[in-house]
Amino acid sequence: MPIDNEENLVFYKYMSAATAHAVLGNQTLRWSTPGTLNDPYDMQFDLRYEVDRDVVRRLALNKLWEAYCGAPVAVGNILGLLIQALRVQVPNMQRAEFETEHAKAIFDGLDRLEAALPRLNADVRGHLATSKILCLTETPDNSVMWTHYADTHRGVVIRLRDYPELDSPYRTAKPVKYVAEAPHLVDAEFLADMLSGRTSFDTNALLERLVYTKSADWAYEREWRIYSGNGRNKAAAHEDLRFGSFELDAVLFGLNTSDESRSSLTQLVRKLYPHAELLCAKRNPDAFGMIFTPVDE
Repeated sequence: MPIDNEENLVFYKYMSAATAHAVLGNQTLRWSTPGTLNDPYDMQFDLRYEVDRDVVRRLALNKLWEAYCGAPVAVGNILGLLIQALRVQVPNMQRAEFETEHAKAIFDGLDRLEAALPRLNADVRGHLATSKILCLTETPDNSVMWTHYADTHRGVVIRLRDYPELDSPYRTAKPVKYVAEAPHLVDAEFLADMLSGRTSFDTNALLERLVYTKSADWAYEREWRIYSGNGRNKAAAHEDLRFGSFELDAVLFGLNTSDESRSSLTQLVRKLYPHAELLCAKRNPDAFGMIFTPVDE
């Protein structure tokens, strides 16, 4: 997790000067739904389903046979319980007979899963369409993000600090995983486990992959996000929720922040967040980058 020199958990958020006035003046942060984000695939993509049915059948039959022979099954899994019951009712079954009895059932299970995939993907996209997330980053000095999200360096970056004693949400933030291709829904091993009664489909794990996965094109953002389900108002496209005043740790002005914006925001911070640092970006003389120094007031 991103931490400062005093081992405090900190995150950053880029914004225009106008947005900063609203955020700091109202003491609220915007939690967004996928439809309001700038990536059309954000939380709205289908997980890939690519499995070799013959491989799955072989693995599943091996696992079913092991269960029949006494290997443990997942607690509450109906198929696993049926295999345990079969062991009691029909002991000493030969493996060839066992596989003949169950091979077709494996393919039938795959057929049902594949037929249900379009509905599953649509239902998950619909569920996530109303979900709220808070987007943060671990870095305050990315020039591309200053350009895209902070009005071409005319805006600011705010630094937010975690206070566990104030029940701050930042400790629940998770890093986004950037990938070249959409992740798989399941692999052959997991599918064989599911079809042999060793595990059940984990909806929460599915949602987690969709919420915290983005295309590698966005890797420069080094994003962390907090997921809050449907938030307080499921129908709202976004929610502006209050944050603790002491969670605002610093305000960083951009290379091109106007004197007027800097002055008005400085007054606002000194009034409402007197503990917060005020820093100003300066060109790094030795590299394509920036450094931050205290504001001269």
